[in-house]
Amino acid sequence: MASEARHPILADTSSLVAVANTGQWGLLKDAVHLTTTNVCKHELRNHVNSANYPPEGSREHYLKRGSERVIEHLEADSSPWSCVTVVPRPHGADAGEQSLERELSEHGSAYRIVTILDSAARRSIRRVIEEHGHDIDVVGPPYLLYVLLDNDLLSKAAFCEATVEMIRTEGWTGYETVKSAWDGIPVNCVEILDDEYDDVLPPR
Repeated sequence: MASEARHPILADTSSLVAVANTGQWGLLKDAVHLTTTNVCKHELRNHVNSANYPPEGSREHYLKRGSERVIEHLEADSSPWSCVTVVPRPHGADAGEQSLERELSEHGSAYRIVTILDSAARRSIRRVIEEHGHDIDVVGPPYLLYVLLDNDLLSKAAFCEATVEMIRTEGWTGYETVKSAWDGIPVNCVEILDDEYDDVLPPR
């Protein structure tokens, strides 16, 4: 069962689902130590319970599969991941994102990185960080893959390939979304990947 320890990386629901659906999940889940909230875990359970047998390749199938993997890992005794309880518990469509804000308001000094894609949520989280005077970077979900590269567990080419796999699997299309996904990652994948990846590479 995930502990209440606080690791330097705080991740939201979409970040966890995104990495769970990459080919690097087997390596990442045991190599990266991170924390999420009980509210995000509840959102993961909702993804699992929302559809019994979603069609292969559908968004529902993707969410269910990724969420199942994350929950199983969070509940494993040997997991280096933790789940902290946020009180009072927020509700609604943005509950997971709001739970990160509340956690940072109360325990921001424990964290160095927050991974989340949504631009509006990032702005709101950055305001909370600034208000409390913390030194925390707010980055996209691919940063979790970058941690593997930074610790020499993944080659640069493998990192670039896994990141574009994540972006395409997630359906993160559009200039601003792609830019947000790569935000905070000091790696130039343009020189490694050819032109067919232009739609999922950061603006040059």
